[in-house]
Amino acid sequence: MSATTVPARRKAPAGIHASMLPSNCPDDDVTMHNRQDPYWGRLWAPGSQALWSTGPMTRQRRHNAQQFNTRLALSEEKAMSILTSSRGRSERLAAWGVLDSWRTVSAEQMAALTGSQLLLSPRYSQIAASYSIDLIDIGLFANLHQPRPGLNRHTLYRPGSSAAFEKLITPTLTWPEWVSVTGGYPWSFGGQYDRHNLLATELALRAAEYLDIGTVLGEKFSSVDLLAGTGLGKEVAKPDNRRADGTIVRTDGLRIVYELTATASKSFAEKVRRWAQTINDRPLETSGLVIIFVAAPHPDRPRNTSDDPRHAIYKTIAQVLKEFPGTGTDSPAARIGVAHWEEWFPAQHEVSEDFFTLRADFATSHAAGAAKWESRHMLTEYPFTPWKTFDATAVLANAPALAATPHWMRRGDHTALFGAPMDRSGETVPHPAPVRAHRSSGRPLGAGVGLAKDTRLPRRLRVQS
Repeated sequence: MSATTVPARRKAPAGIHASMLPSNCPDDDVTMHNRQDPYWGRLWAPGSQALWSTGPMTRQRRHNAQQFNTRLALSEEKAMSILTSSRGRSERLAAWGVLDSWRTVSAEQMAALTGSQLLLSPRYSQIAASYSIDLIDIGLFANLHQPRPGLNRHTLYRPGSSAAFEKLITPTLTWPEWVSVTGGYPWSFGGQYDRHNLLATELALRAAEYLDIGTVLGEKFSSVDLLAGTGLGKEVAKPDNRRADGTIVRTDGLRIVYELTATASKSFAEKVRRWAQTINDRPLETSGLVIIFVAAPHPDRPRNTSDDPRHAIYKTIAQVLKEFPGTGTDSPAARIGVAHWEEWFPAQHEVSEDFFTLRADFATSHAAGAAKWESRHMLTEYPFTPWKTFDATAVLANAPALAATPHWMRRGDHTALFGAPMDRSGETVPHPAPVRAHRSSGRPLGAGVGLAKDTRLPRRLRVQS
């Protein structure tokens, strides 16, 4: 078998309809089988993008006396009064966090991730106000057969390309709120590739719904720097902020980073080479890092051998891996896998056994110049023992503080993660001396009395989910 030979296309595995599976998402209305399928649903033609509306576009229509939706054309003063009120605070923080992390999502995905069905409609006050100040854009599928656009749960959301978050929103947030939305990094709005981003979000959602995993991380928190640089405590001259599409974190801390690709373009080889070099420089036991490239061509693309991008993906990876010889457990060959969307999800709203174990192919042998591929199950057959100084599960303790984390994975009070304002300032709370010391029981300041519980920080300083 030559270095460019690929495994024979496996017969599509049998699928199980998602309605027959127990989902971790507590709201059945937005679980996988009730969301639009962004792959098999044929929401757009091959190569097309969504149709987007922005705040400036709406204001221009109003200026020209054209018909427009008044709910999406609020004045800045009115919009900010909505976005700084206590009402809807948890929903808007979660929505902003999802967009900052995942880039482009459907309203159904937004509702599933945040736990709020209010976000299914762009008419909801928090969405309309965010749109009015150019913080978010609203889109719809380029499909004539979709229901009335822009007024239903099939709406799309993405961050707007403006400085509205830093200029208008950041000054109104407490530090824990800001961290919950941004993770402590600047708000970002780049990388808008509609179908690609929807699939990346959907894959993470399905993993969170049906797999026994620790957490999922969006594109923003799947950068080379966070996964293999400063995120590991490494000193780097210049952070590498190039990003994967998402990360599935196992309960033992193994990071299964995924990259979706519809074709094996010229830039694809360089992307594989970048990850191969990163893996080569970061041993598994001190990084917990593995990569899966997921082939996700449009389902209407030709499926004959010459046009199937899966073949080109295998060949490209095999060629790049020749630059990094070795097939041991710590080699790039053993840590870069290939999967196919249709083998994990063989039909609309269906899940296969391959997805339950995250089955992928690895080029683990290069004997006599050949690339021999074998399947491995990333959730059940991929051993990982972190080095004694590497706290691989720390990410699982911190992920619940991120608003982008699926809401069922971030329940509870996160005060311990943020600390009190006095803790962050290095100060201690002053304890005045009691007026009648002989009658004082020495009870700590803020301690509960009788049925009253101990005094706690206001909710905005705890970001309780």
